[in-house]
Amino acid sequence: MIFRSQMWFLWFSSWILRCIMKPFITLRYIRTSKKLPPIRNKLLLHSATTLARMIRTRQVTSEEVVKAYISRIRDINPLVNAMTDSRFEAALLDARYVDRVVETTEKSEQEIAKETPFLGVPLSVKGSIATKGLKHSAGQLRFEKRRAQEDAEAVKLMRDSGAIPLVVTNTPELCMMIETYNKINGTTNNPYDLRRTPGGSSGGEAALLASAGSVIGLGSDIAGSLRIPAAFTGIFAHKPTPGVVSHVGHNPTSTDENWSRFFTFGPMSRYAEDLAPMLKVLANKNADKLRLDEKIHIRDMKVYYMEDDGGSRLTSGVGREIKAAMQKVDIKEMRYAYEISVPLVLQLNDITSVHTSDHHPKPWKTIILDLLKFFTCLSENTFPVICYAIAKKLSLLISGRRLAELKRRNASLRNELYELLGTDGVFLYPTFVDCANFHLENFYKFFNVTYTLIMNALEIPVTNCPVGMNGQGLPIGIQVVAAPFQDRLSIAVANELQTAFGGWKEPPSTENTA
Repeated sequence: MIFRSQMWFLWFSSWILRCIMKPFITLRYIRTSKKLPPIRNKLLLHSATTLARMIRTRQVTSEEVVKAYISRIRDINPLVNAMTDSRFEAALLDARYVDRVVETTEKSEQEIAKETPFLGVPLSVKGSIATKGLKHSAGQLRFEKRRAQEDAEAVKLMRDSGAIPLVVTNTPELCMMIETYNKINGTTNNPYDLRRTPGGSSGGEAALLASAGSVIGLGSDIAGSLRIPAAFTGIFAHKPTPGVVSHVGHNPTSTDENWSRFFTFGPMSRYAEDLAPMLKVLANKNADKLRLDEKIHIRDMKVYYMEDDGGSRLTSGVGREIKAAMQKVDIKEMRYAYEISVPLVLQLNDITSVHTSDHHPKPWKTIILDLLKFFTCLSENTFPVICYAIAKKLSLLISGRRLAELKRRNASLRNELYELLGTDGVFLYPTFVDCANFHLENFYKFFNVTYTLIMNALEIPVTNCPVGMNGQGLPIGIQVVAAPFQDRLSIAVANELQTAFGGWKEPPSTENTA
């Protein structure tokens, strides 16, 4: 087996970390969780697609919708800590302008829907994606005051579709952890249990959406950063076919030619019916490649399942309640997901890092110093970005022959899955081994990210879908995988699963403890 000794070292290290941290975490979170205020304004319970229709048919004004979301954000943000910056006053001006346009336009409802499908609907954006005038530090303390000078292309496209940006949301430093924490904004909490994480790196976005502080949002994904937070918070998120959606305007970024193969922006939403319209807007000139308007006959689709990765030594066992939602098909190479995917992503060059910026003229020589500073509480960086630098350094030791073998195996698995799925199949797979973890637990469960990372390495579209709640009242999420450019299939299944399982459910509140 490739990297057998390294795997055992990593497994042993995570086991030691678990033994040290688990008792502390158990004692720390023995208290019960506070709950969110209840949702009182029923406008918050409509999909973005429905709200847009209500606005253009004058059943409700955009200003009323925007005010409802601003009020909700102010109610829940002190508890979930999802928002990092806002444009509330500007958004209200945008909404009033929309209402004047609707009142005076001579266009038909159909024309408005075609040209501006999200007219007047609020939008939230992951803080690592540039939104003009709003903070864009990606959680780096030294760049705390940095603001975006222009919209990312994806944000611009959503504005052109009529959507109104309201806020940007929290991320871990440089998006390098599945726990959303940084030294500027602190920790984001899961609305279903404030003692737990919403995941990362799109954790702030997911927490806000799940709290009904937003209805649609933009996130990004290179290792599950869309899908893990969506699974932990019971919402929908779609990682598109690579290259379909522009990722210009993201922090961090990379000039590596393979960056676009593994990294992408994607839509996040509380309601499955919003995914396809959002993706159509975001794909822009590439939308025709996805055939999103094509009628899907669910009964004619082939559905395949695996309930775990087949037995990797590094990943934890998948929880019983998640397995209960799955069936099994044997794709033997899946058990080597870590070996195949992690080194390939670490081989990407020139990714924005605290050790590759102009701030450090000798980047690698600062890693040990930063590590020492961290353990003496003097570092301005969070632990995950230091760990990334170390992992990146170690990845350079992989021989050319071993890297070629990894690429061969990745291509073999990719071809096997592509052939299996074709143009009429989907593959169901866990998003994570369990439901939302307590804060800090992800430090020793990090290798479980390979359940999502492998899909980036295989360069395929994936939709996270909520499929009910576990016995603790936490959302259960699964991945629906399709072949490249067959995004419409996984999104169609998402709509069916929403019907079957109820989709997003309101988090426990002070008036609703379910």
